[in-house]
Amino acid sequence: MDRTVIPTEHPLDLSHAEESLRSRILAGQKAVLDQVGYFRENFGKAESRWKGDGTRVTVVDETISREIFTNLTKDFPEDDFCSEENDSDSVLRDLHAEFAWVLDPVDGTNNYAVGIPECGISLGLLHEGMPIYGFIYDNGRDLLLQGGPSFGAVEGDSPITAATDLVNEKLTFCMHFPIPSKAQEKLQEALTIWRIRCPGSAAVGLANVAAGRLDGCIEYRSKPWDCAAGHPICRGAGAEFHFLEEACFPMKSFSTSMPSFPFRVGSQLFLDETAKALA
Repeated sequence: MDRTVIPTEHPLDLSHAEESLRSRILAGQKAVLDQVGYFRENFGKAESRWKGDGTRVTVVDETISREIFTNLTKDFPEDDFCSEENDSDSVLRDLHAEFAWVLDPVDGTNNYAVGIPECGISLGLLHEGMPIYGFIYDNGRDLLLQGGPSFGAVEGDSPITAATDLVNEKLTFCMHFPIPSKAQEKLQEALTIWRIRCPGSAAVGLANVAAGRLDGCIEYRSKPWDCAAGHPICRGAGAEFHFLEEACFPMKSFSTSMPSFPFRVGSQLFLDETAKALA
């Protein structure tokens, strides 16, 4: 059986959620899972082009973005909708709705286009600008992760928790390069000791943190759509999330040309050890 089928019952207890939130969680789950078949059918085969900012985009990015937001808009026309692949969002606009959806339709497009499994769909739900619930479809594991700080977190229908002790004999975490030269100088010695993973997808990295497979994650090039889903899932799994500089949440405006918002997320041990190196 395909592990990504919609369960007959939601894997997390939503009974305490207000109806406005509960209905959006159920709709968001369905909207993402409805695109999984199309996502997998075109994996490694979709034609791609390069955008002006040097990032790759495929027709799958554009189609999934359109389909997910078309479906959600029918039920929640008053919400704000923010996607990395919305060309009309190149100019900064204010967000006014109580709820906002932040989507990366194919997180890890470079991997997806050439057939590397580490990629997925990332959809975050914000309430008053703060991530309250997230969905990450992890293509490599063919599972949907979801959750939030008030709900816990699951991978498929199995509860997950972030690591508290070391996952391996050395600190093991996700980080993508290039990184700023100042950070590289501070981390130079530690990077000869720590174990670094570079999956090519921020969402997959955050999924592995939430599931306890990594001690943590440091990202210097993250945009809001890269972490809008992983932020609440990781917090729901018990991980701590901290921005290194300016925080992008609460998010009050949106543009596809927004700057990066570097962050650290993981166990307290991970945060303590990386704080020493970055001091």
